Amino acid sequence: MQLSERGGYAVRALIELAASGDAIVPAEQLTAEQSVPGRYLEAVMTSLRRAGLALSQRGPDGGFSLARPASEISLAEIVTALSTF
Repeated sequence: MQLSERGGYAVRALIELAASGDAIVPAEQLTAEQSVPGRYLEAVMTSLRRAGLALSQRGPDGGFSLARPASEISLAEIVTALSTF
């Protein structure tokens, strides 16, 4: 299976969130890790949030975290989330 560029960014972002445990990961950190424009990654994360795969928190201490344990998130869910929104 070959992922689109958007799919690759989504998978890598969720892996980064999984590696952080329960901590909130700032969007700037996700952008820096992947060398992707902030607005593009923000659109990807919005799709993941709407699909119930990620949570977002606003404010100075804001960022993203997983909505549920990584072991419960499948690649199929990620691909579907990106194609639905």
